[in-house]
Amino acid sequence: MEEKNLLLICASGITTGMLVRNIQKHIEDKNLKIHVYSAPAIIARQVINEQQIDGILIGPQSRYEIQRLEDLLSFKKIPYRLISQENYEVLNGAGVLEEGLSILKE
Repeated sequence: MEEKNLLLICASGITTGMLVRNIQKHIEDKNLKIHVYSAPAIIARQVINEQQIDGILIGPQSRYEIQRLEDLLSFKKIPYRLISQENYEVLNGAGVLEEGLSILKE
């Protein structure tokens, strides 16, 4: 299996940056081939256009980004979903990784 790229988006990228660190631990423990990283919403369109992305998770407070990016994501056939409020609030890396794995299988 080739490495998959999972992008997390939130308003400033700070919370998702902390989530990335938690997720990375679980990726290493499970020996998965996933590169996970985050970006602030303001540069999301640029990142999506310039990089190969296999799935996107969006912070719940940035749900407005779906409408802004929906056409581009549909065109590029990139699956996406909102991160659950419960996993996001407690920075649950294992839970968010499971959410990411489910969209990477789509």
